[in-house]
Amino acid sequence: MTRRSGLFSIILAFLVFTNASSKVVTYDVTFVSCIQGSTCPQGNPSFASKTFALNNALSPSLNLNVGDKLVFNLATDVSFHPLTICKNSPVPRFCQGATGSDKLNTPVTQSGTTTSATFATAGTYYYGCLNHPGMGATINVIQSNTVTSIRRRTTRRRTRRTTTPTTTRRTTSTA
Repeated sequence: MTRRSGLFSIILAFLVFTNASSKVVTYDVTFVSCIQGSTCPQGNPSFASKTFALNNALSPSLNLNVGDKLVFNLATDVSFHPLTICKNSPVPRFCQGATGSDKLNTPVTQSGTTTSATFATAGTYYYGCLNHPGMGATINVIQSNTVTSIRRRTTRRRTRRTTTPTTTRRTTSTA
């Protein structure tokens, strides 16, 4: 029994540290017109009236799990609007002016190029134009439910194992 629980602990540790629930999330990105005060993201400059669209949706907020890899396939040229993934960028900047460790990818501008970032910690991140505000949205990264679920099941099993022998002993001693 001890050998079995030791093996289970090793497997559980492997799953937690490799984050078995991580996945690659890919979007095709275009740069499209939007309507100020309506479909443009907050802070979009009036001279632009354009924003990034992911799989044809205008600047959607994204929800990912820790360990997920986000991949953007740029499907249009955006020479003055480098597509960037970043952190520590207040809304409505969405990566405008991001530098150093706040940039999580290599910004891209040419059609046919790909950029990506893998999220190691939970939190709020952003994607958008490196040069202009209001051309992007948020990326919400949460701790994976799969790992939490495995931990809960492990805790329940341990509780049952501890409780079952105690109940058996009581039955034996009163009989």
